[in-house]
Amino acid sequence: MEVLMDKDGLRRQILHKRLSMSAAERADKQVRILKHLLTVPHLQQAETILLYLDFRGEVETEQIFRWGWNAGKTMAVPVSKPAERKIIPVRLNSFEELTAGPYGIREPDMHVQLAAGHLNALPDALSVQELDVVIVPGVAFDRKGGRLGYGGGYYDRFLPQLRPNALKIGIAYQLQMVEQLPMETHDIPLDLIVTEKSVYHGRRAAF
Repeated sequence: MEVLMDKDGLRRQILHKRLSMSAAERADKQVRILKHLLTVPHLQQAETILLYLDFRGEVETEQIFRWGWNAGKTMAVPVSKPAERKIIPVRLNSFEELTAGPYGIREPDMHVQLAAGHLNALPDALSVQELDVVIVPGVAFDRKGGRLGYGGGYYDRFLPQLRPNALKIGIAYQLQMVEQLPMETHDIPLDLIVTEKSVYHGRRAAF
């Protein structure tokens, strides 16, 4: 695919393709994505993993959470703080504690405390420095670790805070892969992109 400089046009194109998949096609691809993801040694060795909760056609993450819990790992989710366009990592222990967040994405129900500025009162809030692996959503990715998000800039602000050795992974359907994305100076490339076809090594050579 050619490089598309119009980010909004590319978003519309990819999102349309993603939502157009049948349920059977989506389910088959998700099984293969999980299989490829679990071959990553750094993920297997990680103690604390931040993972998004899927929304509007994204690769579903429920089975990844269940794998992590069964393996005794600390599984965290991003809680958004819209006033600052900020992500806070929060431990997730079950799906029962979720509610719709500011954008309709499922999050632990703690926005009353966040609005009052009581972050220290949240027992499940984690330090960014505790994260060993971060698995991020996105609209489009390229083989060099480039990522096109949804335009809010949340992960652009969050990823630079990670430890240098924390692994950054994008998971996506192959149809979300493009030849090259236009990258800006503030963009943080991912280390790996995992699709139903392959594991692409981006920023770093191997893990």
